[in-house]
Amino acid sequence: MQVRSLDDLKQYLDDVLWQDDPAANSSWRGYAMRAMRIGYAVIRDIAEGHLSLRAMSLVYYTVIAMVPLLALTFAVLKGLGVHNAMEPMLLGILQPFLGDYGQQITSNVVSFVDNVRVDVLSFVSLGVLLYTVLTMMQRIELAFNDIWAVSQARSLASRVSEYLFAVIVAPLLILLSVGIASYVNTNLFMRLLDGLAFGALILQALGAVMPLVFMSLAFALAFSFIPNTRVQFSSALTGGIVTTLAWKTMGWVFQNFITEYSANAIIYAAFFAVILLMLFIYLGWLMLLIGSSVAFYHQHPSKARTGRKPLHLSLQAQEELNLTIAYLIIKRFQQNEPPWTLDELLSYTQLGAPVLESSLATLSAIDFIRCTDQNPPRYLPSHSVDSTRIADLRLQLRTWSRDQLNTRSVVAEQIQIRRFLESVEHEGNRHCGGQTFTELMQEQHQRPRLSQHSQTSPTETESEEKP
Repeated sequence: MQVRSLDDLKQYLDDVLWQDDPAANSSWRGYAMRAMRIGYAVIRDIAEGHLSLRAMSLVYYTVIAMVPLLALTFAVLKGLGVHNAMEPMLLGILQPFLGDYGQQITSNVVSFVDNVRVDVLSFVSLGVLLYTVLTMMQRIELAFNDIWAVSQARSLASRVSEYLFAVIVAPLLILLSVGIASYVNTNLFMRLLDGLAFGALILQALGAVMPLVFMSLAFALAFSFIPNTRVQFSSALTGGIVTTLAWKTMGWVFQNFITEYSANAIIYAAFFAVILLMLFIYLGWLMLLIGSSVAFYHQHPSKARTGRKPLHLSLQAQEELNLTIAYLIIKRFQQNEPPWTLDELLSYTQLGAPVLESSLATLSAIDFIRCTDQNPPRYLPSHSVDSTRIADLRLQLRTWSRDQLNTRSVVAEQIQIRRFLESVEHEGNRHCGGQTFTELMQEQHQRPRLSQHSQTSPTETESEEKP
């Protein structure tokens, strides 16, 4: 195949990467093929500019909320009596990337934080401080929700409680990591390892591996906590490992090509430290978003080919999917089982979140289902469904629309088409319009279950969501 354009290259990669199913091959070739698919999907996301745009927006919110966030962290650490650990922590993050400029930026930021006296702030000032921090964390959640194709953000109550919990717990994790590092560096621990035959090699290996392990776990916890959906820890850890390797690579590039031997330091003079800081924040967020994208494609391998773009289903596939979701909700309700959550529906149907969220939103808009106040929300029928006919719900779904047409502008040809559709609908209801969901459940119990290979759903065929 001759590759003459980007479209030809994309088609060639699709043919090579998706010519077989790696799940059927558990050998190293299957794992390598899956890793190549994930890498291809992430590179496609970067080339489309979506991740870069999100990272740029987070740079603005980070710069605005950096000092308030560090002030709250400083207040928590001061309450624990270990507030002096914040400056070495910040310096340890910046210096490997920014070199001598890291010391300058750390000193300025810490001086700003020292000037923010949280204990003497007025109620309004403290409210503005908290609002700035919560707004930044909300924007971070929206960016990660976009990667995970989640349109429903946390509720206001969950947002405030969970964000403040993260602000309070993060300093405790910092204190724990500092304590572990201090213990590893104690003379007792070093003498214990020196007494072993390979003590020096063990110390060297621990010094090289432990920072990578802690960073990978920290990124994995962030990828599990931030999106408003259930993230498998194995997928989050995979994204954390990739982010750690990318983070270390970024540090090497900064040290060798940007910080030390950059002619821009002469051009920008005193502003070069600020530019370096903003570049560091941008690349840092970009690495985090790439790691979250890796976790997403690891958890949803079927999306590696199609991406996160909304699927354009046919009218028949949309109708079938909406009725199926309604049937599942009614079935659980009548069997006195716990109602469905979005994550449970995703796991059971193996469909994408945008498709299911659209169906649930449509069923909620016609007042057929409602969601509970639980966390996560569960979906129940809005009224009695014992005598609900499938044809009635189908008619509601077909006639509901957010925007109604202006009846005054209806032409004669449209009236003819409308009458034709109504006659078709009437004929269909005359033959099988009386069947209810309850009768459909009884029919399923009486009839032996069909093999999955004997039928193919239009939704499966068009959406390609089945793994």
